[in-house]
Amino acid sequence: MKLKKFISLTALLMISAPSVAGPWIESDDPLLRASIEMLFNQGIIKQPINSYPLMWQGIARDLDVANTSQLDEQSLFAYQHVKHALDNAKQKTSSGIRLNYNSEPLSQQGFGKRHQQESGVNSYGSITGKRVSAKVSVNYADDALDKQHVTYQDSYLAVLLGNWSLSAEQVSHWWGPSNDNALLLSNNAAPMKGVRFTRANTQYVGPSWLSFIGNWQLTGIYAKQKPYLNSSDDGDFWALRFASTPLTGLEIAINSAGSDYLTNLEIDPVTLESNESTHRLTSLDVKYSTTLAAQPIAFYAEVMGRNESGLAPSEPFYTLGVESYFGSKESLLKSYFEYSNTEQTCEQISDCVYGSGSYTQRSRLIGSSTPQQSKSAILGAYYHTLNGYGGHAKLRWIESEAAQAELASDMSQLQLELGYQQSVFNGLWKVTGLISKDEIGDESETNTALRTSWEFRF
Repeated sequence: MKLKKFISLTALLMISAPSVAGPWIESDDPLLRASIEMLFNQGIIKQPINSYPLMWQGIARDLDVANTSQLDEQSLFAYQHVKHALDNAKQKTSSGIRLNYNSEPLSQQGFGKRHQQESGVNSYGSITGKRVSAKVSVNYADDALDKQHVTYQDSYLAVLLGNWSLSAEQVSHWWGPSNDNALLLSNNAAPMKGVRFTRANTQYVGPSWLSFIGNWQLTGIYAKQKPYLNSSDDGDFWALRFASTPLTGLEIAINSAGSDYLTNLEIDPVTLESNESTHRLTSLDVKYSTTLAAQPIAFYAEVMGRNESGLAPSEPFYTLGVESYFGSKESLLKSYFEYSNTEQTCEQISDCVYGSGSYTQRSRLIGSSTPQQSKSAILGAYYHTLNGYGGHAKLRWIESEAAQAELASDMSQLQLELGYQQSVFNGLWKVTGLISKDEIGDESETNTALRTSWEFRF
């Protein structure tokens, strides 16, 4: 009944509304992200681009003023790819269905579509207007890690008020330049129900003495967090991100997040009484894109820790990465190397960055996709063409120490992931194979997995 009321209200609001671009780019398409990053590298896109959902409005403005006659071949491919995605987003209505199967739902979750169920069906319908946009997504999952069968994840109702977008939503977020391991906020966990505000067009408007900030973005989230699978208890979660592009090719951002479940356990040394308090998390991320010897290249980093004083995080985790782009007028290849370290020296688990282990949504970390007390590295590449063919490859290494509530023994994993996509029956078919060597304590085993999906849009 609630869903029917939502659809009816959305349709009523949308009557006679002229169509414009859909409000944002979701955090599920690494190929489109690669083209956007290529255009940012070349100074064509000047908006902050490292937080998803990523608003279309500023990007559309940059594409409109771009001088395509000055673009090299790989930049022209990226321009055509992003422009095609923008044209699709301008449709007043759209809908689709996606069938998926995963033989092993425990795979690592990087930027892209979430694949944390054995099999499922995802369907959606969306309407886009001048001031109001909405999407209703109904999903069925079998043997999902969050133990939910029917969900409305990826649904939203967004309203444009001046230069601000306000949305009620249940969508995934990805903050920062990382490709596989965003530390503060990622799509590793199922999306929470909440509200979000964000600037629609990030062009700088303000006094001239602050113009050094460049284009800037401010995003705030308030949501309801359910950290445990075996409990219906929920609490408040909030997050705030400020990002700017003070120089061509440079994006810097500061982020903060808080939760009712980010707790410390303090024991009075005299009375031995315990006292539980909450703390905040802060992260800083930066990405610099440039050209070296005519080769596009970018360097990025994120550090995250508790916010105990000032802006800098204390005892931070960190992710470091470098990426580069190769291509022609018909294809683009993005390659990257990324290293993350979430190791800490904690007298007890409540003293660690994520506190008592409850920075989770339905028992999945809201941030890092690797366990606490771990080191990981990944060498990855994405390739795609204008006619829909594409593929990816990832070589991933993870080493984790035993930690309460996560691992009973030390764990080491070496994993190879290979994926391919093409058009089949007017839809997009994807298949991914994985093979990994897992060592847990004194035991070692080799595991394989297959993931496939077919999506049709109409």
